Amino acid sequence: MRIKELEERSEVPRTTIHFYLRQGLLHPPHKTGRTMAYYDDSHVQRLKEISQLKKGSRVPIIFLKERMESSDGGAAAVPESYDVTKTVTTTKEKELKRQEIIKKAIEVFSKKGYHQTKIVDITSSLKISTGTFYLYYQNKRELFIEVIDSVFRNIVGEAAVAIKGETNLIERLKIRGRVFYKNYTKYSEILNQLRAELASEEQWPAEKIKKIYHGLTQPVLREIEAAIKEGIIREIDPDLLAYALTGLIEIMSLRISLDHKYDLEKIMDFIADLTINRLLPVDRDIK
Repeated sequence: MRIKELEERSEVPRTTIHFYLRQGLLHPPHKTGRTMAYYDDSHVQRLKEISQLKKGSRVPIIFLKERMESSDGGAAAVPESYDVTKTVTTTKEKELKRQEIIKKAIEVFSKKGYHQTKIVDITSSLKISTGTFYLYYQNKRELFIEVIDSVFRNIVGEAAVAIKGETNLIERLKIRGRVFYKNYTKYSEILNQLRAELASEEQWPAEKIKKIYHGLTQPVLREIEAAIKEGIIREIDPDLLAYALTGLIEIMSLRISLDHKYDLEKIMDFIADLTINRLLPVDRDIK
């Protein structure tokens, strides 16, 4: 709960709550940002215990500290009667919950779009409270950015696993293309929403797109550089070729989705013939 709800449930004003926090009478809240803090039932119980000790009169802080320490073993400790397992989870459990939120957010963002999606659309689908959501993310934008990061980590990571053991340059690039296509069909709406955000006055969409395409093209760029060095393909700007290949795969993924005229293998062969095959030295042929 936020401090406003804590005030209402404990009937203690926030100025007093902040005073108790500074004095160590009340244990710290869970902070998710410089100005974002969340409290739970243990704080309500603690404040009620303090109020009972005071009984409406002014009581010296030292007296309150001594009485609270004698009752629970420490001025800032969580009351023993409060079950901390209800709100405190392990790092592994938190990560699993975060991944659940991301997975559900991908579904909701894909269906409703970034601007039409409300936080409650995601939390209600997961059957969690909005308070739980704010323990993981400060706002919808932060979640959307993490969704984008998750999508592209999947693409890059999956490609790295898929090409393991393959030494042929053209086949490696084809594998990358297949992985991109598979993920493009799953996440195209999310990617389109990110591009649409470029029209906004905010800086983060442009920065995110730059980071994403840098991450997508760098593995391809390194392969091209290695191929040039080994004499497999002729001299060419590796950066431009990496972006050209990535762009071709993306637009061809869109082409496949329009009708049934082409399948993925035809598209991969076409891209290879249009680009890499034409970069081979005259006396060199990759089998």
